[in-house]
Amino acid sequence: MESPFVVVGMHRSGTSLVSRILDQTGILMGQDLQTDHESKFFIGLNKWIYDNAGADWARPAALEELIDYEPARKQVEQYLRTRIASSASKKFSGHPLKNGLFDLDLKWGWKDPRNGPSLPIWKAIWPEMKVIHVIRHGVDVAASLHSRSVKNWADDEGRFKKWAPLYKWRESNSPIRRGQRAATLPHALEFWAEQMEIERKVIKTCKTVLEIRYEDLLTEPETILKKLWDFVDVKIDEELLINIKEMVDYSRAYAYKHNSNLNEFAEKNQKILEKFGYSA
Repeated sequence: MESPFVVVGMHRSGTSLVSRILDQTGILMGQDLQTDHESKFFIGLNKWIYDNAGADWARPAALEELIDYEPARKQVEQYLRTRIASSASKKFSGHPLKNGLFDLDLKWGWKDPRNGPSLPIWKAIWPEMKVIHVIRHGVDVAASLHSRSVKNWADDEGRFKKWAPLYKWRESNSPIRRGQRAATLPHALEFWAEQMEIERKVIKTCKTVLEIRYEDLLTEPETILKKLWDFVDVKIDEELLINIKEMVDYSRAYAYKHNSNLNEFAEKNQKILEKFGYSA
């Protein structure tokens, strides 16, 4: 049985790029990938973990309550083992295996921003898992989350207004949008800091960890790729190295510096950034 490589990192931190690189390197990251390079099988399992904690993707702190309550955590772990060993795992592996993913004899892993908060549960299943922790400057993460939130709000509000006349006769069965965590830039940065704190805490308990700064991957791709390939124990592929270097968008490193408003925001929040090794 091969223990997985688990890609951990905050939303919008560059985990998709790292997952794509691992895939091109020959690491099985799933046969059921979405456009963000996340396995639908593991997304479903992580969402189920979150549901048992009363958490959601933008409010991960509640996971600690589940992890600290042993009776519930043990049942959750047993359910995950059952699903991982079931025929449903073929969605991920592409192969019908007697014991599901426990029978995989090749290098494999998965990426999901929920992996960090849920990592203690996954580590109980695979104690020897290897963690690839991707981090990115908080202001760039917050700006990306906020931009996406604004776009989504326009869609959500438009849909709500379309049905608004009907609410004279019946109540709404769902909110306009479930949560506003990244609706403002300050709250988006708070979200980044919350998840970074959680990831920092849980990763201290892991034996084998490689930390990758997204900015270093963009500006020093050859150096970081060689560290990554050494970590996953594969030979350096010079042709693939060239292809990946061409794929990298160098301008995304510290993108906030090209925006005066974001620069000012970074300076105002310097203490938060410094806590996690970044500056304004």
